[in-house]
Amino acid sequence: DITDHVADGTEAARALAAMKLVEPSFNVSGFLQGARGAYEMILTAFAKGELDRIRGFLSPEVAESFAGVIADRKARGLTLTSELLGIRELALQDAEFSRTNNEAEISVRFVAEMISATRDTSGDVVDGDPKHARKQKDVWTFGRTMGANDPNWMLVATGE
Repeated sequence: DITDHVADGTEAARALAAMKLVEPSFNVSGFLQGARGAYEMILTAFAKGELDRIRGFLSPEVAESFAGVIADRKARGLTLTSELLGIRELALQDAEFSRTNNEAEISVRFVAEMISATRDTSGDVVDGDPKHARKQKDVWTFGRTMGANDPNWMLVATGE
């Protein structure tokens, strides 16, 4: 199912094929389905400040970054409400694989529709809009050692 998601002959296609050689049960469509679920779960927990709920799915660097943002929000007395209305687009953007250590990274582009608003201690909206949806575009990179016993991918980088 590689060429359903990336062009044949590209570096990404070769990386995905190498992943399948190390771990024959690896399936790109299944990975993307899992990435969709992870995106929803991580976004929701991050908005609620529930880092402990998702820490096992984050690399130490991403967890530290998220913790800093959550702590800053809390220190400033801000609360974030967020509702994910749906993922409108999900596409595999890139894939890399190291044959040396079987480390795999897959970047996924998400376009989601969500309603979010940040409020101050008085309840006034300081960012976002609690009544209108907006598009959120993210590129998240997930990493994993192929062939390892742990089947879970970790979020190793976020960006736009």
